[in-house]
Amino acid sequence: DAVQAASFSEHLAWSSHDDSYLNDLLPLPYAAATLRHVASHVAQVQDVLGRRMLLENPSRYFDFAESEMSEVAFLAEVAAQTGCGLLLDVNNAYISAANLGTSASAYLGAFPLHLVAEVHLGGHIAEVDAAGLPVLIDSHSAAVADAVWALFGAVIARGGPRPVLIEWDNAVPDWPVLKAEAARAGRMLRGVA
Repeated sequence: DAVQAASFSEHLAWSSHDDSYLNDLLPLPYAAATLRHVASHVAQVQDVLGRRMLLENPSRYFDFAESEMSEVAFLAEVAAQTGCGLLLDVNNAYISAANLGTSASAYLGAFPLHLVAEVHLGGHIAEVDAAGLPVLIDSHSAAVADAVWALFGAVIARGGPRPVLIEWDNAVPDWPVLKAEAARAGRMLRGVA
């Protein structure tokens, strides 16, 4: 109430269980039981704070065999049940698609953009996992990749401009580099306004 925040958001992820806290955002199985649990928590948070929450799509590094629906369908259903909005992280969509061998364009093409109140863009790094396979990590430590910019362009062409945040909170460069990333987003938004 003191801050009068325009919005607040949280990732669709978990990081604690009982007394254990894990320093990472872990994915969920997209199943009916999970949907009930997440929708209940989102509704509770919104009721307590008296504000609409934005739920952010996570970066994923694996899928659950127990999943019964797509991530997009899951997010849309949480929003339908709770009235929450969505925060679309385009970099997270790109990372998840690359890691899971799916199409980021198809994911974003199905995303309910009418529910999106904010868009995030960020950088990632490429690593190699224990099996020697490539994996992209949502590091917030690099410039937005050209492929992510292209996806962002397609998103705003289809859904119109939205507030955008460039996430760069590790290995932060000098101000001119950050300003250039924000200016590029601004030019793209003005191009579709």
